[in-house]
Amino acid sequence: MAKVFLNGQPVEHPHEVHEHISPMSTYNGVIGALFVLTGLTFAVSFADLGPASLTVAMVVAFVKATLVVAYFMHLKYDDKFHLFVFLGTIIFVGIFFGFTMFDLKSRDALNDEQETFVRWKEQTNEGKGLPVGVDNVPERRAKILAEIEAHGGGHGGGEHSAGHGGGEHKAEAKAEHKAAAH
Repeated sequence: MAKVFLNGQPVEHPHEVHEHISPMSTYNGVIGALFVLTGLTFAVSFADLGPASLTVAMVVAFVKATLVVAYFMHLKYDDKFHLFVFLGTIIFVGIFFGFTMFDLKSRDALNDEQETFVRWKEQTNEGKGLPVGVDNVPERRAKILAEIEAHGGGHGGGEHSAGHGGGEHKAEAKAEHKAAAH
């Protein structure tokens, strides 16, 4: 028979116990708590909590996951190393969510098409909406308009293009460029 070690010490007569039998009342209490927390999650989705709604939803989800892992997956009664691994995973997921939340908070300041920061407050104060798909840096905008004009108006060229680069489109683009320059 192979030697068995527990916490670095040899065990004389090893035997493994893999089961932990919890009383049925524990499982009923946990499932009841999960139903209540699920109802709370549903209620939070309709409550107008503003920026706190995501935080509340994440806290409720964390509590529900903790109950499932502790009782239904028996982590509460398992070796503490497994708890250490689980908590390490939770910490790294928390770090991931932290970076994601930071990214989501700064999304409205990015122009998706050009991957540049835009002057959205300046344009909002002037009463203009943010133009979608148009570069908001005047130097690059002038270069893009010059390229469009040099290539005959973009896709297809000519005066009879259906909305892509016709003469009317070029005139509008020139007017926008002049307005942006002044």
